[in-house]
Amino acid sequence: MGELILFILAFLITLPIFSTIVVYYILKYIYGNPIRAFHKAINWTTVLYILAVNTMLTYLFESFFIGDIFVVMLLILTFLIVNQWKRNTEIDYGRAFKLLWRLSFLLFFILYIILVVYGIIDHMLK
Repeated sequence: MGELILFILAFLITLPIFSTIVVYYILKYIYGNPIRAFHKAINWTTVLYILAVNTMLTYLFESFFIGDIFVVMLLILTFLIVNQWKRNTEIDYGRAFKLLWRLSFLLFFILYIILVVYGIIDHMLK
């Protein structure tokens, strides 16, 4: 039973696009609203994209990158908070974290696609 759970978890991390689609259709059935289901599916699967990018970077470059990913996310959050402070002189941390999470999805989705293409090309050339 433990092996099955590990296999499912590894599959979800390896193919986060598939996970996002499955979560989207489940939430679309539950909520009945495709836009709300899309936003929730993206929010819930962002962690899978972060883990997938870290796994692919580790595989391709044989080094650990989770610390670098954490530092990049902190730098983005710092930039968002400073930007809010400059514009409004009032900081809304909830809004900053929400924007960080959405930007993280976009960043890691794009990095995932780039790393998949790079990995395929790298494997073909070896």
